[in-house]
Amino acid sequence: MFKKFRILWLALAIIILGFFLDPKGLLDPAKNGLYRAIRPFSIVGNVTANRTSIFFNELFQLGSLGKENQALIKENLDLQSQIAILKEVQHENEILKNEIGISQSIANTYQISPASIIGRASSGYIKTVVIDRGSKDGVKTGQAVIAQGYLVGVIKQVYQASAEVSLITDYNSIVPVLLQNSRGTGLLQGGLQGLTVEEIPLNITIQTGEQVVTSGLGGDIPAGIAVGKVGNVISKEGEIFQKVTVIYPIQIYYLEFVFVVNP
Repeated sequence: MFKKFRILWLALAIIILGFFLDPKGLLDPAKNGLYRAIRPFSIVGNVTANRTSIFFNELFQLGSLGKENQALIKENLDLQSQIAILKEVQHENEILKNEIGISQSIANTYQISPASIIGRASSGYIKTVVIDRGSKDGVKTGQAVIAQGYLVGVIKQVYQASAEVSLITDYNSIVPVLLQNSRGTGLLQGGLQGLTVEEIPLNITIQTGEQVVTSGLGGDIPAGIAVGKVGNVISKEGEIFQKVTVIYPIQIYYLEFVFVVNP
């Protein structure tokens, strides 16, 4: 087949060679015609190559942007976490500052140890909280627990690194107290009806609004810790003791920090 058309192939090769090596430019018109004929295909090739290059460049940029976005998201989350931590630290500092300021009079008389509330139990009449101080910190049963200068409860059970506090709002809580102006003594009790002082002698003239403080009787809780103010006398005629309600200024449920009193 090649031998049959050898002369034809040889002639075609000479023409093509002469076409590109034309020294005198005699074949310029033919060259121009050929270039014009293949120009659309050249343009299409260039456009396709350019679009392919742009596509891969954009794909690479998208990959880079994706990595940058992931880094920015991580940095943003880290900043939000740090801001949250700083807010909590500020909140704790403000509470402690307020607590220390209010409890300063008690701190001048007794040693107090700060503690955080780490657990709560409230079931019917039984109300307790758990603090993060225990026997390793010198905590003992019977110690008073205060917040904002007021009695909150008494250490009921002690563990190595924690302790259970029986709140004064507990139905079973009984604390000896004193009506500071009238000097009447009684027993502070909790329950669904709120705090009350019972067994106040009949010969005591009770003053509404007078301060109620711990009496120190019994030896477990120091004297002079504020409890609240006298509300109303609710004892009935014919009873052998008087009974009053106590206005308690602390919202125990929202407490986060307390102090253990060391007598």
